[in-house]
Amino acid sequence: MPFLSLALAALYCAAAWAQPAVVSGIVTGPDGSRVADAVVQASAPAGAVTARATSSAKGEYHLQLPESTYTISVIVPCCQYGGTRVDAVAVRRGQSRQLDLKLPWGANLGAEGDDPILLLNEFRERAAVPAGPAPRAYDGKPDLSGIWINVFNPNAPPPPLQPWADQLHQKRIADDSKDYPGGYCLPPNAASITRAFPYKFVQTPKLIVVLYESDTPGIRQIFLDGRGHPKPTDATGDPTWQGHSIGHWEGDTLVVDTANYNDKAWLSLSGIPHTDKLHTVERIRRLDLGHLEVEITMDDSGAFTAPWKRTFTATLAPPEEEIMDFICNENHRDPGHYRAN
Repeated sequence: MPFLSLALAALYCAAAWAQPAVVSGIVTGPDGSRVADAVVQASAPAGAVTARATSSAKGEYHLQLPESTYTISVIVPCCQYGGTRVDAVAVRRGQSRQLDLKLPWGANLGAEGDDPILLLNEFRERAAVPAGPAPRAYDGKPDLSGIWINVFNPNAPPPPLQPWADQLHQKRIADDSKDYPGGYCLPPNAASITRAFPYKFVQTPKLIVVLYESDTPGIRQIFLDGRGHPKPTDATGDPTWQGHSIGHWEGDTLVVDTANYNDKAWLSLSGIPHTDKLHTVERIRRLDLGHLEVEITMDDSGAFTAPWKRTFTATLAPPEEEIMDFICNENHRDPGHYRAN
């Protein structure tokens, strides 16, 4: 019996030793309300994400982790709430730890009805995503026409930033994105198709125009007529906020190549930087009537250590939806420079 007792005790200890730690808690807003669909992740000291969870309708989250010390952070894409992080969270095997997370107000300072993620969820609740085959344009190419709503991908990889770019990104996060270009009525993102706001494809055989809601300038041209990117010596060769886009079809996939960026825009609301060496390739497929797939690869030898590749889907908006006006002139400064002739 003593031997059996010792063996059982040893097995019990071994089982307890093998059990992961559990970190759980409730995600709330600054007013105490519980926040659903917040992405909570644990990062190891080396920076790699060890575990990730999404908060429930009651704001609850649970992470199972090996014994170590972690940074627990909350990722919020936009805009009612901001993200937060807790450093040096040490856990042991078999331990259960409660860690509640309180979010600050986001870029819109908590204004109700001004968060695209929440609004897009309402769109999906009002109308189901239509089913059926992908339509074809009259020239036989897949028809991308329609208004599309991105589905946020919490598993998207982080950008592989060089040290200087990572330091700048962290500074912008710490400063609450106070220099965000969109806050000055400037183009908010060098890759508008990755944003949370609706966008609309207007397709012709030689030109695709994309209309973006809540964006400056809110319009993008993708040339399909065989032209190349302009050279610096060309009249149209100056770098721009959104670059110069040319496209071609590879089977049923639209391949869009964009270059000639300046270095002024950001790649996220949090402030991911880039340089004028940025080069972007998008591969866009209409999977069926209601779904679009976008694969975007960004390469920037001035800011990245490797190409940054992400894939996400978009769903077709309900038929009654349309791109809304976006007027941004709160920081308009030109009138002070006008003079009467």
